[in-house]
Amino acid sequence: MLNKKMTLIFGLASMTLMTACGGRSNDSSKPNPDNSKDSPPSATTPVTPDMDEEFDPKKPVEITFWHTMGKTTGQPILDQIITAFNKIYPNIKVTNTQQGDYDKLNEIINNNISTGNLPTMAYAYEDHVAGYVDHNASLDMTSYINDPVYGLGHNPKGYDLGDLGVEDMSAGYWKAGSKYAVEGMYSLPFSKSTEVLFYNKTVFDSKGWTVPETWDELWELCETIKSDNTYKDDKYTCLGWDSDANLLITSFIQRGLPYTTSQRSGAENSHFHFSTQANKDLVTKLKEYYDKKYFLTKGTSANNAYTSTQFTAQSILMSVSSTGGTGYCYTADFETGVTGIPQYDKTNKAVISQGPSITFFKKGTTKAQRTAAWLFYKFATNTKNSALFGSDTGYNPVRNSSFSDPIFEDAKDTAVGKNALIQDMFSYVGSEESGYAEAQFTSPAFKGSSQARSSMDGLLSSVLLGTKTVDQAFDQAMSDCLFAE
Repeated sequence: MLNKKMTLIFGLASMTLMTACGGRSNDSSKPNPDNSKDSPPSATTPVTPDMDEEFDPKKPVEITFWHTMGKTTGQPILDQIITAFNKIYPNIKVTNTQQGDYDKLNEIINNNISTGNLPTMAYAYEDHVAGYVDHNASLDMTSYINDPVYGLGHNPKGYDLGDLGVEDMSAGYWKAGSKYAVEGMYSLPFSKSTEVLFYNKTVFDSKGWTVPETWDELWELCETIKSDNTYKDDKYTCLGWDSDANLLITSFIQRGLPYTTSQRSGAENSHFHFSTQANKDLVTKLKEYYDKKYFLTKGTSANNAYTSTQFTAQSILMSVSSTGGTGYCYTADFETGVTGIPQYDKTNKAVISQGPSITFFKKGTTKAQRTAAWLFYKFATNTKNSALFGSDTGYNPVRNSSFSDPIFEDAKDTAVGKNALIQDMFSYVGSEESGYAEAQFTSPAFKGSSQARSSMDGLLSSVLLGTKTVDQAFDQAMSDCLFAE
């Protein structure tokens, strides 16, 4: 029942959003070109300009995939997916490279756009893709999606990729790929995440502390923690937030405060509307709580350390982290609990929706590479692979059918340790009681929207660390954003 409920909930959740291993054995025979719509293009088969005879499954082709997967989280599953894919298409070589975090990956891509030294496909957030589209670098995937042979939902004879079609895609995740200034489909969902609050359940239970649901309850709990003889020492902090930008953006959205808009508006006719007195007052208050050691962020931590790392080291008792990094909040030293992030209004919840999509590049790639990359994408995100990736990493599958796949169901019954925590997270996020399905939001994607996120990172950390006043930090952030428009 829980799996059915999760499938329904995530399907419904996807409608509100805006802003991986099996495979058949190697079959060396070509699809029949004479009598099936599933056969490859022939002289009489109409093809789009970018989907032509240059791709031949019998000819070697190499595609490159840049991503952010860690060596222990994501990469092992990706390796399994590639191995299984090569049983179907042995002549497609998939070379994948980890390029740091999302911001670093975005920086590397932007630095290479002018030279065309780009991968065939890459992880990307939608606001990053908006910049690539503006530079005419990302490929419109519409013709690939609709192609009568290789399109979404089509599995050429002898080359079954397990693709169930667009109806199986989580609708909101799918629609986000077309929300750009230029008409077309410039990003496709790979895996998605949100944020939850992980807490040291062992300590909470021993102290009789109640997990906070609102910001007021959180600050009251922090006061209690810092008055406790064990945790009053400055070496302990109550809460950590892994993303400075998410903390600030989510705080704005929860309170109905301005951040950005998809279309230019206002007296200044801009996308950026965050420099208001109400927002400055909020940051000023956060600074007060930071000085009391109530919370810290990744941006204010020594060596930019993730707060999830500090959480498992027990220097903080709670950590707001991505569901995609759930495994990093597991330790055998204590029991980890999972709950929702604090809300400003429990009747009107807001939690951020993130996680990587895939964008394909037309600069520096051949038509054969693009087709091969598209086929790999279809396989990597099919029902079983999306379920496998999700059950291992904590990222939400992008296929509705994944939640009822045996891989996903078996994980619930057999998971231990880190994987058990991942299943606890899915159970919470997928429950009707949590309200996470309807609460997720994404920020508008436009040229300069990625700068807005980066500016929020710098704005909050500079104020908390005392390197800028609140006014100085907002002025600098607005200047950087306006320059990026």
